[in-house]
Amino acid sequence: MYLAHEPPVRLVVFVHGFAGGTVRSWRQFPDSGDTNTWWRASDLLFVGYDSLRENITGVAARIRRELPFFYPTPPARLGEIEGIRVRPLEIHDYGELLLVGHSLGAVIIRRLLVDCAQHWRDALRENPTEPMPAILQARTRLFSPASAGFQPANKLGVLWASPGWLGLNMLLRRSSAFSDLQPNSTILVETRRRTEEEVGTGDESADALRAFIAFANPDDVVITERYSTDHVESSIDLTTHRSVCKPNAAFDNPRRFVETGSPH
Repeated sequence: MYLAHEPPVRLVVFVHGFAGGTVRSWRQFPDSGDTNTWWRASDLLFVGYDSLRENITGVAARIRRELPFFYPTPPARLGEIEGIRVRPLEIHDYGELLLVGHSLGAVIIRRLLVDCAQHWRDALRENPTEPMPAILQARTRLFSPASAGFQPANKLGVLWASPGWLGLNMLLRRSSAFSDLQPNSTILVETRRRTEEEVGTGDESADALRAFIAFANPDDVVITERYSTDHVESSIDLTTHRSVCKPNAAFDNPRRFVETGSPH
């Protein structure tokens, strides 16, 4: 977790993609506090998981279980670094939550949100006054989501079609998450169906489930398709699947996308 330069007003949660790194996948986002006041007032929480061993449902369930320890109330212990308090002991709740995912991480976010929405709907049957979970207050930002599955193109597509791919494919198939990213897999199809049904109810949770999307152009890894209930997608030209979510001094589009929902 990276603490804001100022008293924080929001929490931004990042979930990396397949074979990504907890912070490495989001190069220079930790330095965003140097850019403008929006980022200086934002705490950043980077989620780590082992995409080569864990599955989408399990990681989504863990985030859904653990995130309430961070939002809406920041843990007081995060205000200390090596025994030195860097924040006042009393701090206000966050006013905003943003969930940011890349590729596989985007699917994990979709799954945790729709599971959270269904859990709330089930609770409402027992108690009609059950408050909406804080997680469903989120605004959702997805970079090149793998929601429609993995589809290699360009150099990766050539590798896919080569005899050498067979051994690599067999190795990757050991990962349940990789198998879940195949087009029309059960988890991709059901996550989409359930999400579109939840948004269709018109409940106040629908905003969190309606994602803002920025695809790389060209994207040689995933099928560039969104859910029918998502906001119309954007694209960031002259980027790759890996670079679309990595800002730098000359490339501020990823930061702008997280801030506003549009990279331009």
